[in-house]
Amino acid sequence: MKSSFYAAALAATTASLGSAISIPRTTPNTLAKRAASASDLGIPSSGLSTNCVSIGFLPSEGDASSPLYSMAQINSRLGGAKAGAYGWYAQIRGSTFDGQQLLARKEDILASGAVFVASVMPSVNFNQITPDVAKQVAVVMKQFTDDGVKVWLRFAHEMNWYVQDGTYHGTSPDFITAWKNIYDANCKGNDMVKCFWSPNQAGSMKDLEPWWPGPEYVDIVGIDCYPRAGDSTEGNALFERLYGSFYDTFSKPHDLPFAIGETGAGVGQKDGWLKQLVSQDRSKYPNYVSMSWFEFDKEADFRIVMTDDATLQKTKDILLSGGDGSCGGGNGSGNTTQPAVPIPSPSATNAPQVTSTKVSETKPTQTQDKCDWGCFGWDCSATVPCQQPWSCKGGFCK
Repeated sequence: MKSSFYAAALAATTASLGSAISIPRTTPNTLAKRAASASDLGIPSSGLSTNCVSIGFLPSEGDASSPLYSMAQINSRLGGAKAGAYGWYAQIRGSTFDGQQLLARKEDILASGAVFVASVMPSVNFNQITPDVAKQVAVVMKQFTDDGVKVWLRFAHEMNWYVQDGTYHGTSPDFITAWKNIYDANCKGNDMVKCFWSPNQAGSMKDLEPWWPGPEYVDIVGIDCYPRAGDSTEGNALFERLYGSFYDTFSKPHDLPFAIGETGAGVGQKDGWLKQLVSQDRSKYPNYVSMSWFEFDKEADFRIVMTDDATLQKTKDILLSGGDGSCGGGNGSGNTTQPAVPIPSPSATNAPQVTSTKVSETKPTQTQDKCDWGCFGWDCSATVPCQQPWSCKGGFCK
């Protein structure tokens, strides 16, 4: 589901995220909704949190080079720490939506205790997301909320990018109408489901304006960003460059919670990027509540938990050690203390209950740092080609 890694290489550079556009500020008199507390958002108080940023994961679905993972496996590898958010994907492929892709994960989601970040992707034109289809989505969400799961509904995430590569179809006005139908059926007056607006980093804030439904139709905002090959992950400059203008445009003026629906980094950048994600100055980003890591080997090996012991240990050092529990700064590396446990080897983890039918393939020898887009595992199409030596087969660069 991830085709946005290095997406800026296909569009404007991330420097074009520059100054925020002028979107009218919300006042208490015009909008009652303010930035919600963690408990209002359903973030579990016992969940993994580092410097007051809830840590979540999108477990590999088994459709890439990595096998299918459960959140139970990920939590076990983290020594029993429980992720605060659980991301998964599903498609609306016609005039009906039964949510089976999501419901197949329900048992693991319930057991995790995490917020469920449901990324529902319309394969049909936006204008086919009618109020009736939106109600069908609501029926699926209710099967989770009836069991006490709070849902962040990330409808048509990365809409500004996926219309370019052919994954989504329709115009920005069509999207706005579809979004409002989804909001009215699922999130309006419903404390158990929050509508999570999550575009892609490609382009500028002005480019995002046509896709903005307005604060009265959005509960949480975020943007999907992945460092490009060659980006420095030292210090905190990259976080500011990728997220700063978006936060100042869509979160800060409306006091809306800011969450990162998905992100990740390849080999050589993982620990530096993870540190940036959890070490931001809380006075600068007070609405920053959650980030979720793309725990896949797809396009690059993003995995930081279901991987080799050395990478896992760095992940644990960043997420599980001491840190600033007051949320007043950005200098700590964690506020969740976990008991010391031995790190199991990957072979010691429980095998997934469901295995992928995808045949394992050997990656070409070209290294990821020489490929900015169209790399192995990248979603491809007639308009989004692969780089050499890869070619587009079945929608993926292979």
